Amino acid sequence: MKIKTKLARQIWLLAFVIILSACVPTVTPTPVEVVINTSVAATMQAQATADSLLALEQRMTEMAMPTATPEPTSTPMPTPTVAQTPETALPTSGPFATKPPVIPQPAPTATATPSDVCLRAILVSETIYDGTVKAENEKFTKTWTFRNNGTCTWHGEFDFAFVSGERMIGTDRDMAEVVEPGGEITISMPMKAPTGLGEHIGFWAFRDPAGTFFGIGPTGAEYVHVSIVVK
Repeated sequence: MKIKTKLARQIWLLAFVIILSACVPTVTPTPVEVVINTSVAATMQAQATADSLLALEQRMTEMAMPTATPEPTSTPMPTPTVAQTPETALPTSGPFATKPPVIPQPAPTATATPSDVCLRAILVSETIYDGTVKAENEKFTKTWTFRNNGTCTWHGEFDFAFVSGERMIGTDRDMAEVVEPGGEITISMPMKAPTGLGEHIGFWAFRDPAGTFFGIGPTGAEYVHVSIVVK
């Protein structure tokens, strides 16, 4: 009984295998050459595609790059040629020596000179020089000699008068004589030293009829003076 059952199972299993084999489609084996050709064709197609992509990328890169514009070059201008005129050397010595030309200078403009001053004196000489030592209340005589260096005549309406400083008891003096231009006059003035110790100075000058003082110097504006030291 067991043998029959086992045999029946084997028969059913064999039948199932046969039925299953009938349902599976038959696959025809591919020849080796066909497989190789297919693989080579696929490889070549892939290489061609890669080459096309590389060429396209290079083309796009070239199109994106700016085209360099060449910088203009400056053409140097020709240097003008100046015709040189040969110079003739001038002799510096001998009978044919040439001197440089003389350029005329403009004539000097006339200006006023000190001789045009009407009232002006020159101190010719004096006594009691500056710094002469005197005792207090000591009497002395100061003497001046002047020359009329102006263009006007001094006459009786002129005087010699005190201007400023210390008078030292000196008094104004009327012009006792007429002094023509170029003439001289001597004036002596009795004076007395002050009581204070130290330096003492007084200024004197000529005075015209209008009361204007004048004296020595280029324009007659400087005064003469008496300067002593009391010790």
